[in-house]
Amino acid sequence: MAIDIQWCKKFGVGHTDVDREHQLFLDLIRNVSEALDRQEPKDWCLRLLREVEKYVDFHFFSEENLMLKSGYPEYLEHQKKHAEFLVSLSERVQAYASDRINLEAVVVFLFDWFVMHSAQMDKKLGKFLKEQP
Repeated sequence: MAIDIQWCKKFGVGHTDVDREHQLFLDLIRNVSEALDRQEPKDWCLRLLREVEKYVDFHFFSEENLMLKSGYPEYLEHQKKHAEFLVSLSERVQAYASDRINLEAVVVFLFDWFVMHSAQMDKKLGKFLKEQP
């Protein structure tokens, strides 16, 4: 059964661009979850996962640009977490492609990471950006 993933205020970090990009990220995770629920063909599910990978890479680059421009003091730590996530996601997509894990495991990983990262690291970034002149 698909995870019911809906945007809610608790995911917001208080920065318009970041929140908009996070909403799209969550939409893409939901697309994969719904494909799982509908038992879509594996080739299609892999395309959806690759779309998530491409979007996440874009989003991280965009978010890191905000950090650099604003002089965010935790930039390097945050960037490292982004890089680690991209590696973990790629490993899971490859594991799914080769039948070592199922699609549900990938969806749970995506959603859990999104919630934890948004609630912790991105909230700190949002607070820092709000305090900038």
